[in-house]
Order: sequence, then C-alpha cells, then structure tokens
Amino acid sequence: MTQDLEQKLWSIASGIPFDSEYFLQASPTRKLKKENLFSKEFETYFLELGSGWGEVAIEMARKQPNTGFVLMEKKFDRIRHTFRGIERHSLKNVKILCVNFNWFLEDVFAENVFSQILLNFPDPWPKRRHHKNRTMNPKFLYSLKTLLPIGGKFSFATDYGPYARRVLRIFRDDDRFRPEEIELKFERSEIPVSHFERKKREEGKRIYYIDRILIKK
Repeated sequence: MTQDLEQKLWSIASGIPFDSEYFLQASPTRKLKKENLFSKEFETYFLELGSGWGEVAIEMARKQPNTGFVLMEKKFDRIRHTFRGIERHSLKNVKILCVNFNWFLEDVFAENVFSQILLNFPDPWPKRRHHKNRTMNPKFLYSLKTLLPIGGKFSFATDYGPYARRVLRIFRDDDRFRPEEIELKFERSEIPVSHFERKKREEGKRIYYIDRILIKK
C-alpha cells in the first residue's frame, strides 16, 4: 500500500458519518485498547467483522452483558439499523466502527484485545482472477494473531464450498492455530443465525463453519 493511499484510507476511516454515542473512532496515531472501547470494563471482548444488520451481535449482547461487542461495518443503512436495535434493547455493551476491516485491521486495535473474532459470510469472490480480494489469506491470520490472546477463538462461516476448502488449507499451513473440536462443522449453536444465513438455509445451501483457537504467537 502506498503512503498516499494509506493516508487517504485513514482519512476515510477516521471520519464518522453521523453523530452517535455508539460509534468508535479509528486513528492512525492511537490504537484502540480495551479501556478505549467502552465507558466500563468488561470481562471479555468480542469483535464481529462485517456485522451487517447487527442482529447476531445484538442477540449475543443481550445474553452476555459482561462481554463488550465491537462491530465493524461500512454500510450506513446497516449501521443505522443496528443502532435502532441497540436503542430498542438499551444495550450498553455494543459499539461500532464504520471502517472497512480489510484495510488495516491490526493497525486499529492494540494487541490481545478480543477473546473472540467472528467473520460471517465474507464475499467468496468465486472467480479465480478475484481470489486476491478474499479476506481469508495468510496475511489475515497475522491480524488474528495480533488481536487474539493465546486461547482466543476465531469463528468463520461461508456457504461457498470452495472457499471453505481454501480456508481449511490456509489454517493447515499455519501451526499457530488448532481446531476447537473438528476441522469443519455443518451446524453451530453458540452463535445466532443471521438473516443472510437463514435465507441461504431456506434456499437449501449447505453452511460451512470453521472455528480455530490461537495456541501460539
């Protein structure tokens, strides 16, 4: 990434599109630590990358009041919808960064901030010439290693089989992560079903779930 492009992206990421107490602000000069995320300290912290309409994190936040949930989402209509959900349930443990998480994830947060990171249904970029745009690659594992502590968990879901197989290969080539239970699951109970996931199931699509635990830096 050129310096000019990096500065331009940081300029976008540092801006807040509209006023809300639920926004966090990214900065190129200060990485966000746990104490910067909320007005109170939580037992654990959860990061959702590309949170969509926010329904997954909001349901989890209602059931886990001792966990702070940080969501990264770039689309304004989805952010506004999420804010309405936060207000409807009077949640004090959900904040949003209006940032494209593919830009510079490990530069936004300090090390070891999150106990769990969720990536639900990222764009699979099915055409071979577009594979370079996929989120899941060896460099992304570096970001996970930076943000998770030893024992921290990464959860991934996709409805595109070739992408799931590629993600399995990426993790097999990296000895810093191990499967939580098995390499690949077709059911998942600990994370709520999103609107997108429900739609895919209704279409008869198989969902692939991959969970990994960080075992060494």
